Amino acid sequence: MAAFDLNRTSDLSASMTCSSVAASLEETSSILAQEALIEIETGGASDSQPLINPILSKLLINLFQKGEYESVVTSAGQLLSEFPESIFLHNIMAESYSKLGHDVKAIFHYEQAIEIKPCPSEQNMQRDNKVNYHNNVAVSLKSLGLLDRSEQHLKAALKINPLFSPAYNNYGNLLNDRADIKGAQDCFLKAIDIDENSFRAYWNLHSTVSDAETAQAIVEMCLKAEPMYRDAIFTLAGMNAFKGDRSHFDSLMNSELSDDPILKSIEWVLSLKEQPSLHFNRWSIFDLAVSLSDRSRPFYEFGVWMGDSFRYLMKSYKKGFGFDTFEGLPADWRSVPKGSYSSFGKVPDVPGGEFIVGEFDKTLPSFFASERTKAALINLDADLYGSTLSALKNARSVIDEQTVIIFDELIINQGWQQDEFKALNEFCALFDLRYEVLAVSLYTKQVVTRVLPAS
Repeated sequence: MAAFDLNRTSDLSASMTCSSVAASLEETSSILAQEALIEIETGGASDSQPLINPILSKLLINLFQKGEYESVVTSAGQLLSEFPESIFLHNIMAESYSKLGHDVKAIFHYEQAIEIKPCPSEQNMQRDNKVNYHNNVAVSLKSLGLLDRSEQHLKAALKINPLFSPAYNNYGNLLNDRADIKGAQDCFLKAIDIDENSFRAYWNLHSTVSDAETAQAIVEMCLKAEPMYRDAIFTLAGMNAFKGDRSHFDSLMNSELSDDPILKSIEWVLSLKEQPSLHFNRWSIFDLAVSLSDRSRPFYEFGVWMGDSFRYLMKSYKKGFGFDTFEGLPADWRSVPKGSYSSFGKVPDVPGGEFIVGEFDKTLPSFFASERTKAALINLDADLYGSTLSALKNARSVIDEQTVIIFDELIINQGWQQDEFKALNEFCALFDLRYEVLAVSLYTKQVVTRVLPAS
């Protein structure tokens, strides 16, 4: 079922992924609550830690509310040189860096807000918001793939407040990333039990089921909790269209929303000659792809990151090859900055796995210059158009009609037609091939394909 709902008041679903559909990412912001705690008088400050001028504090809050996050970090950073132990400054910088997608910097400031000893005027601020700080740093750690550290902070948040629904929601997403579907379900259900209006928990819950009818029922419950949740509206329209009732979908496509990437993705799926099977989480997609493959062959993965997918696939094969720089994206990918999805140079240790480290254009030609065994399965998680096309072209010698190819983010993202989708179509045109689509997951953006001779 699930995805990582990092409960922040503002939707961060695009902070580390270019899409809207996916785990509902959010933080529990404490900025507005802190505004009420800013003292108008300077009384109460110690000699060693004077109060920040309340006018400056409110100015920072105003900039934050207007979305001027770069200005916030610049101004707050200057004030930190004078007030290095200000809970308020560290928190507003953390939330601003998180909005900007700079998770490493966000983590630093959240942890400072948790760990430093506050001045008397900020003691209540730290006490009242520490559960939020733990929850939010867990969000940023999860975005970096640091699941163990993220889990520690979620446990700390729940120790402070055992009825904190956002942390259960986020914990469910973390467990889903570990392929613990049952544990993820339990966390989402706990979040809903605490807060029956937690539409994000409903949204994530639908990704833990295996059948379309149950998934649709959960999406409908999500919309009862939040009737204006766009991802759920579009997904429900798509689910009905896949079953033959296109009325809602067609009305959306005839509206000003017709260019939305979710709707355009559904339109593409509906245009296929044969309808693929519909899935709701990446592990289900992997299981389907493995079942269709020749498991006597090896698998190849392009884009390994922390190795979670590689480890999961390795359970089904004797040999796997992984290709990555392990230093993150080689270039900006729309809203995702260069260097994102880095394992900080750490190469996974997976029995049966062989990892080729470096940029694709430098490592793939020499690797595939030698004769290689045909691929049972290829998992393409390179994100960028150029990297994906490079992987496909260089791996052409190991791809045949039996090879199952998974594209990790073919659809749903803003501009998806210019990324993996474009690479697939150009690859097929270059080698006189066509592709058939076997399965899709709107929630995870994955598409399972095979390529066949065009004629």
